[in-house]
Parts: sequence; C-alpha cells; structure tokens
Amino acid sequence: MMRRLSSLAPLSLLPLVVLLWACSSNNADSVSDAIVGGADRLRSSGQTQATVRWQPSDRKPYVVVIYPPFRTAADEAFLDTIANQALELSHAGAAISPKAEGFRNTVVVWQQGGLATFTGAFRSAAEAKQALGVFKPDGSATEITLKREGAAVYVTVLR
Repeated sequence: MMRRLSSLAPLSLLPLVVLLWACSSNNADSVSDAIVGGADRLRSSGQTQATVRWQPSDRKPYVVVIYPPFRTAADEAFLDTIANQALELSHAGAAISPKAEGFRNTVVVWQQGGLATFTGAFRSAAEAKQALGVFKPDGSATEITLKREGAAVYVTVLR
C-alpha cells in the first residue's frame, strides 16, 4: 500500500504545478511585454530614454515590483516600504512577500483578488539596477521609464 501511495505522490502535485504555472503569467507577462516592446523601440530610435505605459485589463488596485539581478540593502529597505501594500492585495494564506529571496531580475504583480503573477521574460531586453515598485490603489496605468546606456537598456522609474 505504501508503494502505491508513493507512486501517486507526483500525480497529486500536478494540480499545484499547474496552479503555480498559471500564476506566473497574465499581468506580469503584459508588464514584461511592455518593457520588451519599449526597449526594442528605444534601441531602434537612437534616443536614450523612453516611457511606456502598462494598464491592467481591470481597474483593481495593484502593486508592480521589478527586481534587479542582485539585491542590495537599499533594495531590501525599499521592499520593506511596499511589502504591506502587496500582501494586503493578495489572497489570505496564499501571499508571496515582495521580500521573498527568489525574486531576482523578475517582474511581479500583486492585484486585488488574485494571486501574484511573475515573469523574467523581459531579461533579454532590459533590467533594473535597483528594486523599483509602484502601488496603484485606483488601478490606473503605470508609466515605466527606460534608459539606454550603450547597447544596454535599464528600467529606471515606475510611476
């Protein structure tokens, strides 16, 4: 009986894996798409700075955080300022803290009534030098400022 249960354990994890995969898309992917599109336009324009806008499909309150490849003490201090807002928007018991150690070079979106979504799909187009974030209690659009330095593009401001 024990062998049968242990062989079924991987199957019982399948719904959790599907749930986590589903949570890693949607809003974070659309933020990432805005960054990639803006970075591509910035590179081809010859300009050094551009601003793109991201608007969630619904107008619920949300928090967006973009993490750098390596986090500093200043990044951790900034994340302390936005963590409560993000956690208040998340489902009770299913919240992922903005302070979670695994977030590096990642976009994460917390939106009221949903699970956090996250992606690193923008990594080949741009990166942040420091942790950046914005809380939009009215669900309005976020402006994302990109700056080109040589061939590299950096996300410099979320507003």
